[in-house]
Amino acid sequence: MNLGKRLLAGALGLCLVFSLTACGGSSQNTQSTTPATSETTTQSSGYPLTITTYNYARQPVEETFQKAPERVWAQGQDNIEILLALGLADKIVGACGLDGAVRADLQDEFETINYYDTFPGKETVLGLQPDFITGWYSTFDDKRMGDVGFWHERGVNTYMALNSACRGSSTDAPQTIAEEMEDIMTLGKIFGVEDRAQQLVDEIQDELVKIQDYVKDKEPPRIAVLEDEGDSYRVYSHTTLGGNVAEQVGAVLAVGADDNTANISAEELISVNPDAIFMVWYEGYTVGETDYAGDQVVELLTKDPKFASLSAVQNGKVFPINLSGIYCSGMRTLDGVLDFAQALYPDLYPDAK
Repeated sequence: MNLGKRLLAGALGLCLVFSLTACGGSSQNTQSTTPATSETTTQSSGYPLTITTYNYARQPVEETFQKAPERVWAQGQDNIEILLALGLADKIVGACGLDGAVRADLQDEFETINYYDTFPGKETVLGLQPDFITGWYSTFDDKRMGDVGFWHERGVNTYMALNSACRGSSTDAPQTIAEEMEDIMTLGKIFGVEDRAQQLVDEIQDELVKIQDYVKDKEPPRIAVLEDEGDSYRVYSHTTLGGNVAEQVGAVLAVGADDNTANISAEELISVNPDAIFMVWYEGYTVGETDYAGDQVVELLTKDPKFASLSAVQNGKVFPINLSGIYCSGMRTLDGVLDFAQALYPDLYPDAK
């Protein structure tokens, strides 16, 4: 454990559905078959606040918050950064699960929290006496926190990031920017800081309006969003957040536009020949034994002779994209939007590097 000084290395036409598909806890937990889009049963101005959440079996559970949480365990980059951006650092009694450094504008707040380099175990978290846990679907497996019912029985509310598979796979429950914005709004609502949450969401929406207005009369670029897995390429399809962000900024997916989620081969990529290719990387990302975490990820294509015929390679249209902006992105959602838009539309962003 430390105090936040060591980090792990390791659309707009979208209406926010304030059918808060969240995860909360109270002494009156009841499982429900209510759809994830069920409406909250409270006014937005206060408590009690009733939301719809999921258990580890991906079943909806309806729960009520009587007041704003005071002692929070936060797990995952998105959850930690959203809470910090909402001004809630003083509510965090413990946190873990960063994929990399927190955003620079949140670093000072992060330095004040009790951050664990690795998950310390359920008993340690219990000892911190949280009244609220926010994490991913995987946070609540048996080897970590255990299912949400364990915590609900102890009066501890919970919340799962909507795009973390708590609703099912991306094929069953497509991941979109709307869910990322809903996560921000839901946490804002839970803590009674809805106005601040709305400001954060407005930043995303305003940028999408700007981009969509720019591209409305232009031919959409054909792109691929790929992750090199050594012998094939993972496709970020239209049901993934990465694919959705790409489509929301006006691109057409050259691969992954349908529900086929299979990896593609080098030969298939060459045959498709997208106008632009975005290569996904994350902290610790390697192919073979070579580190490709960062801008050098593009070299997987640009320095491989077999891809010399690709239009994207010839025209300098192979770009890096950080996974943190296109998966459970939270406060990084705008980063993901800009990563695509600045690469595809340099005239719209003349000052971008």
